[in-house]
Amino acid sequence: MPPGPPVSEAAIDFCSGVTLETCSEIDDYFHREKAQSYTKWFNATLGNKSPWSGVQLVDTAQNELGFHRFWNRINQIFGGSINLIQFVSLMSILSNEVRGDFTPQAEKMGASGHPGIAYLFDRIQGTKRSYNTLAGNQTAFQCFNNDAYVATHRSLAGSDRFARTTDIRWSGEVWPADVPSVRDPIVTGFLQEADFMKFRGRGFIQTTGRANYAGLVDFVQQYGGDNATLTFFKRRWKDKPPDQVAFESTNNDWDTLFQQTDLIIAAEAVRLHNVKSGGYLALSSDPALLNGTGKGSLYLMGLRISGSAAYANTFRERVGVVLSAIEG
Repeated sequence: MPPGPPVSEAAIDFCSGVTLETCSEIDDYFHREKAQSYTKWFNATLGNKSPWSGVQLVDTAQNELGFHRFWNRINQIFGGSINLIQFVSLMSILSNEVRGDFTPQAEKMGASGHPGIAYLFDRIQGTKRSYNTLAGNQTAFQCFNNDAYVATHRSLAGSDRFARTTDIRWSGEVWPADVPSVRDPIVTGFLQEADFMKFRGRGFIQTTGRANYAGLVDFVQQYGGDNATLTFFKRRWKDKPPDQVAFESTNNDWDTLFQQTDLIIAAEAVRLHNVKSGGYLALSSDPALLNGTGKGSLYLMGLRISGSAAYANTFRERVGVVLSAIEG
């Protein structure tokens, strides 16, 4: 599928020339040039209008704090200063994915025929892969037979039935019909700490799978800052192999890390995804490259986020109208 309308050369030239290092510089630019914050400007200028139909950014005082926390991590995410093209592009991903809501969320679950946590376990044709057999994950069968997993989670509901199971259905992609799939930990607590549930999508780009979470384990173990929550987990996970941490960590641990570390982990998840996906944040200032489909293009950035050509085309069009509105 060919890309949508190209971003104008004038918008690219203008926006590539505005460099940003901190959130204060983002605020200063939009207050100076547009007389309001980026969120308010976007909602008033482009929100709910084609191609941003159906999208309005969250505009609350609390979310503004989140905006600042995230965009003050420019150096962490990008490894240096950025320009307006990079800001708008990543902000457009967040606008596409979470409507600019800077409270990291975990993936929702439950669908017709796939209730509760079965939704994550099951392969649903045309909708989603099974997280139980996702590349890099340990199946529930492997988790329920792992010494570290069993020792850590043996007090949870269901351990008496499922620890050391020989039921090979837990290696599959169809939830066992005779097992409750409710999210209530009083009923399925032992099951919920398996990879299919624990390493579901979290954060602004829905970090998913043990392999991607392993990078966050390494970040925590190497952390040298002063965030109390990260320091706590660094001590707790000290000298443990990443796979052991993966078996022993809990859903609550990961919810805490994503939601209660001043967005440090949420920002690191974006950085790691960018690195593992070929560096899509290094967008070109050359109109031909930015409008193309290869490295440095908006199309490739959208494709790496979603895997969908349709999304990539829509994403490029959406970024283009934002950049043109800023330049105009």
